Amino acid sequence: MAEKKEYRIKVQGQLVSVSEEVYVTYYRMKRRETYLEERDTANGVFYYSSLDTAETNGEDGIPDLLSPRVEDLIMDKLILEKLHQCLAQLTKEDHDLIFTLFFQNKSEHQLATETGIPRMTIHNRKRRILARLKKLIEN
Repeated sequence: MAEKKEYRIKVQGQLVSVSEEVYVTYYRMKRRETYLEERDTANGVFYYSSLDTAETNGEDGIPDLLSPRVEDLIMDKLILEKLHQCLAQLTKEDHDLIFTLFFQNKSEHQLATETGIPRMTIHNRKRRILARLKKLIEN
């Protein structure tokens, strides 16, 4: 009678007995990985992980151009706080006009239709208020 062949694979430095199916699948996977690495080398593919050292990760040196910079986020927050302070200094009527036009996204024409105030009056008031806000923000 023929002896049953024992299959072993190396896991964390130790040989572990496995079934023939696991053995074949493992080495098929290992060969596929080797093939892909050889193909990448032949085609000049570069991995940022090759820049890894004991102290740093190679990918950390790549700037993320899609995410906003921390400096920009802080500046936006400071400007927004200043804007809210300046809006609080406006009269109730001026504040309501700016709120309706910019925060409720209504057009001057829509506001004129709803209130009965001529559109050019609304436009001129908006320009005057924005000029005042600009001065308040710059101070």
